[in-house]
Amino acid sequence: MPLDVIMPALGMAQDTGKLVQWLKQPGDPVATGDLLFEVETDKTVMEVEAQADGFLTQVSAGDGEDVPVGQVIAVISATADNALAAPAAAAPVAAPELTPELTSAVPTAPVAAAPESSDGRILASPKARRLAAEEGLDLGQLANAGVSMPYHVSDLMTLRSIPSAAAPGQPGIMVVAKQITARCSQKGARDFIDWMQADGAIKIPPNALFASFAAGAFRAATEAATVVVHVSDPDGDGAYLRNPDFTRLSVTPQETEEDATLVLHNLCDSFLTSLRLGDAGLPTLSIGADGDSYLMTFDFGNDHLEDAQAIAFVSGLARRLADPLHHLV
Repeated sequence: MPLDVIMPALGMAQDTGKLVQWLKQPGDPVATGDLLFEVETDKTVMEVEAQADGFLTQVSAGDGEDVPVGQVIAVISATADNALAAPAAAAPVAAPELTPELTSAVPTAPVAAAPESSDGRILASPKARRLAAEEGLDLGQLANAGVSMPYHVSDLMTLRSIPSAAAPGQPGIMVVAKQITARCSQKGARDFIDWMQADGAIKIPPNALFASFAAGAFRAATEAATVVVHVSDPDGDGAYLRNPDFTRLSVTPQETEEDATLVLHNLCDSFLTSLRLGDAGLPTLSIGADGDSYLMTFDFGNDHLEDAQAIAFVSGLARRLADPLHHLV
């Protein structure tokens, strides 16, 4: 059932909170624990988490607004319908006590009065510093790009989109900034592989099926004339396959020395569920397994695909894996 998102009480004598910025947009899918928005009170910024799975809808407060404590500012719904429709005005309710269930956010550094420090220091929240260090990101690049301090977790998305500094004479490595995840049943693909083996004594390696369907979905989404898929697995085995969707699954796809269009990690026989290694700036798909489901993670940047193309690619691949015969007949 829908769950109201309210302005929390983060201080003992707080009547209102300033909604610094939404970290999710209307219509976005959210999961329990996802960061929804940042709130400023008493010169401290807190990140507030989602308390349910669903879609962010009925957003009624915007970035920078002062909102009374207890007022409904959005709804987490079962669908993305009415994502932008504002709810009827709600009377403020009693301010809830701050509990771990309400938010597990860590207070960030005090909000600076000036956009930059006077002594050259980088001002950032502890969480932003920790995540930047874990990902090997240089917060100084934000300062060089003119982004105002202090930096918060939301600024890391901007940082990831800034090309890394390259050695003289070497091209910069593009940092992947966007990600799409999907899940579909393994049953269709498993039944198809078993049927081919039993009916025609044809053994289809999972890598061949993944490469063929990924190439087909990528071609349909982008209208690419040639698709070279670099298939790899955790054991280090890999190959560059040219247009594997043009080859019958019973035939070994043509290997090539051409540059890859797409990187595909098959993680189904490992303990891994996804990878994010950069792969020299190539769009990267990882396929892992979770029970009876395939887990797909697609990392890409603005230079790779448009958002609509990336969504169409992942959706098309999921449909192919869920019902192979429908797409092969």
